[in-house]
Amino acid sequence: MTEKSPSTLINFFIFNTTLGQEEGTEHEKILFYYPDADNIDKQSRSVGLSEAIVHFCGTFAPDRPCEVVQTLKSRQVFYQPEENFWMIMAPSEVTNKDGNNIVYHQDEVQDQALQSILMLSYKIFRLFNGPFSMTFNESVDSCRELLKHFFTRFIKSIKLAQQDLQDVLQGIRFLPLGKQQFLKVQQFINLIEANFSNITYAQLLFDDQLIWSSLDLDHTQILYGYLTTNLLPNHQEAENIKDQNSKDSKSVIYNLDVQGKFITGPTELGHAASIGKIPRIFINKDGKWEIFAVIVYKVLDTVLCMLVKYDTIFPTSTSTIDFFRKLDKFIGPQIKQLTFDIAEQNIINRRLSLTEMQYRFIYFNHMNCAFKSSIYPKINQPAIIGPDLMRLFYDIHAEFDKSKSNEEFLAKTATDCWVVGKIADQRELFVAQNLKNGSLLDINDEMKKLVGSLFGNIFYFNS
Repeated sequence: MTEKSPSTLINFFIFNTTLGQEEGTEHEKILFYYPDADNIDKQSRSVGLSEAIVHFCGTFAPDRPCEVVQTLKSRQVFYQPEENFWMIMAPSEVTNKDGNNIVYHQDEVQDQALQSILMLSYKIFRLFNGPFSMTFNESVDSCRELLKHFFTRFIKSIKLAQQDLQDVLQGIRFLPLGKQQFLKVQQFINLIEANFSNITYAQLLFDDQLIWSSLDLDHTQILYGYLTTNLLPNHQEAENIKDQNSKDSKSVIYNLDVQGKFITGPTELGHAASIGKIPRIFINKDGKWEIFAVIVYKVLDTVLCMLVKYDTIFPTSTSTIDFFRKLDKFIGPQIKQLTFDIAEQNIINRRLSLTEMQYRFIYFNHMNCAFKSSIYPKINQPAIIGPDLMRLFYDIHAEFDKSKSNEEFLAKTATDCWVVGKIADQRELFVAQNLKNGSLLDINDEMKKLVGSLFGNIFYFNS
């Protein structure tokens, strides 16, 4: 057999079912289409076929929209983010040649991974632009321009072959703190919100781990993902370019002289012109979409993200820089001391995490999106297990997603690796253990040790 050809994106489009109702105007349904090199007839046929499939499936399950259509050679993934709006993605299947025959490997790319791409792309779009319907109701042409601007860039970041369970779960890594440290954090956030009435929400992170968020879970999850996979890595990369010596720096030196700085905001507090472009996001508050400026302040490994009512800090350049000066003066000294307190706790946590490295596991809690894993040592790093094991984790997770009940799966691979998947009370645990001559009793004992040492009474494991 020849080497496998990876999956590639055939097309990606968004359409609205209320448009193009008259014969000959079907192309008006299209709000965005990739690749734009396809002529309008081909685009219209693709959209028309997808809409027909949606209507056909709707006659059998009106309360469950169509998700995936699979054939031998192709696949289409559907997602309805809002009423009348559909997002469709069609990837090619992984193939290779066996003599003169083409072999299609349909299980190489998981359906859930593809659906997660569509859902994540919509959530990111909504975060920075609001829902589709908001712009659509104002102007269809403006909606098309906005979608083109966003999704043309987003599509370039899609890596079908590298999607894995971490991308599907979109979990949050939490930093556990002692009661005293957590009360200090809570007091710090309360003081900020009390002294700056236009700061409505806040997130506090340490070393890419979430400590506090005053947003609801849905907004917390997507904002955390934006900070840890986009804003902060891009900022660090820019800092490394400025200072080549930082590439060789393997640890952060904690000292009292360190100063905090705005990652989004002014680079120099003495000059209003240094404020630069500040990201703005949309938050649904009590059913109404409001615009907030994303102000990010960093001291060593501590990152404070504050969402400020956009129209309250940008009336004039003078009032804006004054706001940043007052904010820096207020939070700078306090967050510095808080950083040292959290760092001490983090050192203890790292010592405890040495136990985690003895096992290869993924833990996810659906109730708060808590994610913990020894397979992904850091965010933005690839998994340290092979694709076959990851695919098995995927399959088990897909079964859990279908059943919605407490279950346990146990499998043994051809390389004598035991794989255990368990779901209980909306908590999922996946473990891979190399026990060549191990029995079911042996793997059961190992699972008890893992759960007892890492999760205590959080995750119950019954033999």
